[in-house]
Amino acid sequence: MRLKKFWLSIRMALIVAVVLFDSGHAFSFAQTSSSQMEIALLSEQGFQSWKWTESNCDNCQIMMVPQSDDVSTIKVRRFIQALAVNKADLQKMLKVSGEEYTLLAHISVGILGRETRFGESVRYKFKESAPWIVSLAKLMRSLATDKEVSPNSRGLTQIKFLPQDVADKYGITPDNLDIPENAAIATMGYLINALKQLKIRIKTYHLDHITPDRYADYLPYIYFGRSKALIEKTAIPEQNNYVQALKKYMAMIQVFERQP
Repeated sequence: MRLKKFWLSIRMALIVAVVLFDSGHAFSFAQTSSSQMEIALLSEQGFQSWKWTESNCDNCQIMMVPQSDDVSTIKVRRFIQALAVNKADLQKMLKVSGEEYTLLAHISVGILGRETRFGESVRYKFKESAPWIVSLAKLMRSLATDKEVSPNSRGLTQIKFLPQDVADKYGITPDNLDIPENAAIATMGYLINALKQLKIRIKTYHLDHITPDRYADYLPYIYFGRSKALIEKTAIPEQNNYVQALKKYMAMIQVFERQP
């Protein structure tokens, strides 16, 4: 089994190498061909297309295939590879089912796109190059409004609160969240805890309209700090720019799984 995984990784790497250049981007004309080659290879290895609410596999191996130039960079490849490689360990550590893990991994790619345009936005690069400026601006705003200073959002997915257990185990800090692997693991830790919070709110406040097939619509409200809208039942995902952008970026990735 390990030998098969090794050769699968080698063959996938060769496909990626064909279409990636020093800039970290793939040419548009090559992207479709690359995706088709990857999907064909995964199918050959026993992978099947994954769909939330239809999958019932707790310990499946997952793979993600970029469907757009935006998600075909080396940075994004490292991010999604970390999601796949650390699945079993994070599931065991944070007590989450395989199906839910895969959903949250898919959502995390959407967050990566929405928050920093997959690490390429000018705003993100400026914030990370001079975080003290952001801290100073928040302090001045706090003095002017008598409100507490909120933590800086950091890294590729702009996390404000690092899950301590995940941070301790993997050596993740706010200063190294620009590393794709760290950002992926930290984001998963946060989202797994956020999903648990969402389920509690659904039960406590009788939010019967938030069914499992709508988790991707409502979970982001906790991520971007608007959970009050869930409780007050004022959250309208269809009209929320953040949610709609996140789902657009999720659609740029196709998810596959394989039975053990």
